[in-house]
Amino acid sequence: MQVQSEAKEWRVVVRLDNDAEEASFVYDLVQSGRILLDNKEHLPLPFRGQFLFKLPERPRPISIQVARFEASAGDVAAGKAGPTLLVSCPRGAEQLLGELEDAFREIPPASAEEFQDKTAGRADEFGRIHKMTFAQKVIFATRAGAGGRAILMQQPTPLLMLYLCKNPLITLTEVIQIAKLPSIDAMVAEYMVKLLRLNPQWAMSEELKSALATNAKTPIGTALSLLSYLSVRSLRHICKAGEVRNAVKQAAMRILSERHG
Repeated sequence: MQVQSEAKEWRVVVRLDNDAEEASFVYDLVQSGRILLDNKEHLPLPFRGQFLFKLPERPRPISIQVARFEASAGDVAAGKAGPTLLVSCPRGAEQLLGELEDAFREIPPASAEEFQDKTAGRADEFGRIHKMTFAQKVIFATRAGAGGRAILMQQPTPLLMLYLCKNPLITLTEVIQIAKLPSIDAMVAEYMVKLLRLNPQWAMSEELKSALATNAKTPIGTALSLLSYLSVRSLRHICKAGEVRNAVKQAAMRILSERHG
């Protein structure tokens, strides 16, 4: 993570290495009391919006506005796949921006401390995960091993599934399993499509593309765009499936007709 203040624009720029680091960063902000929330279980992820922020040197919190930008294709190619956060606050004394920069750079590392030596194999991993708060499960999802990921998939809330997909250890088989879940939301579906486009091997998976195209939570435009990459066999299956949206079925029929024309 890189933190730098820009006095001319009156903002602090935070560059993160990946989405998993963003999750830990936000968790640390919330647990340390830097970000003030009514409910610490509702992590503001992805991190953007307006928040009250507590500076250690000041008795009252200040208001901050966080803008979030995804990594560009060039950034990803250079190995910098994480988002960039632009944090602005009301203009004030010259030292205010420096205090904000220091507060971001020196957050107490709650996530590192809480999960230290806890991700290793244990006899009762299910019980350990069951005792975690929801916010802890989100962070754990980004670093869990195969056993932990299997347990978290038994609690398929959209945010947990999203951050399981951000786990660098996740396998294609697991992603396909998530893509078929009716409990995902549009954000999860779009993120899996992003993974598919970034990973040439995954892009070759007929099962993953078909699962995303036919999941009712995949935005319709995204679902239709995937159909042209499917085989005739997969398209025929979609046309016959009872639970697929009519717009997707009709588009699959049209593509089949064009290929046979």
